Order: sequence, then structure tokens, then C-alpha cells
Amino acid sequence: MKKEPRILCYICTCNRYDTTLPMAMVSIINQTRKPDKIVIYDDSKEPRDPRNIEHYRYLFELMNLKKIPFDYLWTEKKGAHFNHEKANMAGFDLAWFIDDDCVAEPNCLEELLKEMKDNVGAVGGLILRPPAGPLPPNITDNKIDDIVKYPNIQWFTWQGKPRHVEHIYSSYLYKTGLAHYDLRLSSVSFRGETMFTHSLLLKGYRLLITPNAITYHFQSMGGIHDRQKTELWNHDEEIFRKWLKFQRLGKKLYVLNNGLGDHYMFLQAIKPEPDSVIACCYPDALQGHPNIMSIAEAKQMVDLSQYDVYEWCRVHGWTGSLVEAFRRLYEDLDRSR
Repeated sequence: MKKEPRILCYICTCNRYDTTLPMAMVSIINQTRKPDKIVIYDDSKEPRDPRNIEHYRYLFELMNLKKIPFDYLWTEKKGAHFNHEKANMAGFDLAWFIDDDCVAEPNCLEELLKEMKDNVGAVGGLILRPPAGPLPPNITDNKIDDIVKYPNIQWFTWQGKPRHVEHIYSSYLYKTGLAHYDLRLSSVSFRGETMFTHSLLLKGYRLLITPNAITYHFQSMGGIHDRQKTELWNHDEEIFRKWLKFQRLGKKLYVLNNGLGDHYMFLQAIKPEPDSVIACCYPDALQGHPNIMSIAEAKQMVDLSQYDVYEWCRVHGWTGSLVEAFRRLYEDLDRSR
């Protein structure tokens, strides 16, 4: 028998204490398939302690009554993508994200889980803003190239079998630790969910939308986008476009954002493929490799922290040689691709 997956359900919230957040919490507490833990990541500009708010005390009592472990965490106000990544790496098999202005039908998680097969990376449902209309004809099923041209099929009502898509929006169940949220995005985290879910597709996993999992989106006042500057959306859109262009090149990337000696240790550990791309600080050390780019160019395309050998050593408590650390780092990156 297959082991039942451990599922983390989480909400990233900002300034919605008195509007939709408690509604979202009730909807996940009352799921027919209960999550194994609930976490609320609070990015509010003026944080409040929900233990001092009457209706939240009732919700905490309800989670205790239903024996659902939970955490309420005040975060660094950097944006939802930082909190997504915390949930992504929290050690659960699956994570289900729901926005703080959404209300999920009681069977939503159960229906998402039905479609989570071995070859599936993420499953989303319909995200309906009442009153939602039927799916228009002749629009594509969330093709990444049509992200501006056509609306998202999750916004409309339709029936039938799950559809294969290229990106998912707003709320979805996903396999954790396979891809990572791009922390270069601004505090509005525009395109963050698209980039994350499309990364799962690029790694060979399927993305599905099932019409049987329904969430209602009320788009209340407040939220992470409230009173944010237009240039933040433009900044994130530029990152998204450059990121997508690089992904389509299909080339392996190495990043050496460190000292000259580290470049030589890298070469002891790794023999770069002739068609790979190396972003580095000291091109002369790379023995005439044909595809060199600057660190500044790489920063426009990928999250450099994922290629930081010293950060890898810190996270893994590494005490061995730096040469072996480089080897292990890129083995881990290969496995996650």
C-alpha cells in the first residue's frame, strides 16, 4: 500500500484580518481531506496578534478540536514568494496554497489529491470570481506563450476531464522541493506562481487543472498588492521574460559568483559540457570555454542563490573539501532539474 502523503496547507496573508482571511481559514479547516498542518504566513504592514481578536480565537479552538496542527507566523514583509519557498522546503510531501481572499469548497483538497499521480507536479482547480461565466470557446489551455493573449481557463466554469496546462494560477497542490520560487521578484511577486509551476513542467512533470476542485476568489481590499507601485509589476515582468527566454535555450548553467581560487576548485570538481553556459567573475580561468556570460547577465535569468556553493555548505553543514562541495551542489541541481 502506498503511504498517505503528508500535506501542508498554507496561506500567505497581508492586511486582511477583518475581511477574507478568516473565511479562507474556515474553508481549509472544513476540508473533507484534512491537511496534516496549516500555516498562516502574515506579511501585514501593520501586524496584529490574532490571539487578541475574538473570531481568530474561535478558529484556533476549532483547529485544536479537529486535531489539525497549525502555526501562525509573522514574516519579513518581503513578499509572498519568500513564504512560498519556506512552505516548499518545510519537509512535507505536498503543499496546498490558497490565497487569503479565497474560499475553497469543502472537497477541494480531496479533488486535487485525486489527480496527483507520480508524473504530476502540480494540480490546480477553478478559481472563480462570482459570478463566473462559462469557458469561452477557442482559448488555449494556459499555454505559456498565450499568457497575455488569452485569459486563464481557471477563471471560468467548465466540466469534464482535467486539462493539461503549462502554468497554474493562484491556488494549487504541488510536490515540494522539486522546483523553487524565484526570490528575485519584487514584493508583489508578480508571475511568481507562473514561474514556479512552469518550472515543474520544464523538469518533466505534468500540470493539471481539474474542474472538480472549486475555489471562490473575492479579491477584497488589502492584500500584498495593495498600494504597490506600477514599476514593481514591470520589474517582475522583465524578470519573467528573461527567465523564460533562458529556459528555452535548454543549456546547462554553471555560476561562479566567487573568487579566483574557487574557479580553479570548480574545474577540479566539474568538467563543463562544451555547450553549457558559465557565468563567472574570472573568464580567463575557464580555459577558453566557448559560452561565457557575466554574473550580471545570469542574475537577470536565474536566482543566483541556488548556485551559491557556500550557501550549500551552510545549509548542509558541510565540513569536507570545497571541490567535493561543488560536485555535490551540481549533482543536487541536476536532480532538481
